[in-house]
Order: sequence, then C-alpha cells, then structure tokens
Amino acid sequence: METIFTTENLYNLLSGRIPSAFNRALLNQFKANGINLTKEQWSILAVLWKKDGCSQQVLADETYRDKPSITRLIDHLEKEGLAERRPDKKDRRLNLIFLTEQGRSLEEGAMKVVDQTVNSAVRDIDPEVIQLVRDTFIRIYNNLETKK
Repeated sequence: METIFTTENLYNLLSGRIPSAFNRALLNQFKANGINLTKEQWSILAVLWKKDGCSQQVLADETYRDKPSITRLIDHLEKEGLAERRPDKKDRRLNLIFLTEQGRSLEEGAMKVVDQTVNSAVRDIDPEVIQLVRDTFIRIYNNLETKK
C-alpha cells in the first residue's frame, strides 16, 4: 500500500498518541475545574448517566474494558460514593450498577469539561475533515474487529 505516512507515523496515530494527549488534556481540565475523576471513572459514569442500573457486562462492552477492570473501577466508584451495586431482581446472580445522588450530581460539570476539551481539540478543523477522520477511524475499527 502506498501512503504518505511512514509505518512509524501510522503506528503512532493508530496506537494511541492522540487519545493519550486527549486523555491527558481531559484529566488536566477535570483537575482545573475541581472534578476529582480519572478518565476511566468518567467513562463508566458517562455510561451510567445514559443507562443507570446496567450490568457490569454492559459497562465492559460500552467502555471496551475487560471484566476485572470494570470490577476494580466499580469498587473505586463505590468507595468514592459515586455508584453502588444492587442485586438484579430478575437474576440474583447479577449485580446492576446504579449511580448515587453524588454520582448523578457530577454529570453536568463533567460533561461541560468534556465538551470544552473536545471543542478545544478540534478547533480550527473543518467539520467535513472531522467527519472524514471519524468515518476513517470507524472503517479501521471495523477492519480490525472483523479479523477476530
């Protein structure tokens, strides 16, 4: 395949250089705004803000994490008083994860910071270019997922 990118440049792009920079910026903005969350905690809370009372498996699927990672993150969210496990009334083998009032109260501030960080990251980039990049990354993701 002929490309204007070197293999090293493509690897850096695909392996997380941009996500790492974004995550670092997001963490810095959380701290600057007095929001005591990690990017990982925020990713779990963001799912719960949309689907409160979901299973750990849903959280794992939605955040692309394995079950042990989700378990540790939920343990920490419980310790911080942001979420709680409750037995599923239909299947007592399952725990459902619910936000606490404190966890719910973080949504507006955290999402405002996320929106500001995203807007800062894409400033001065034409929306059509952003759409092209989005579509390209979706195709790359789908190419990798179909190889499994």
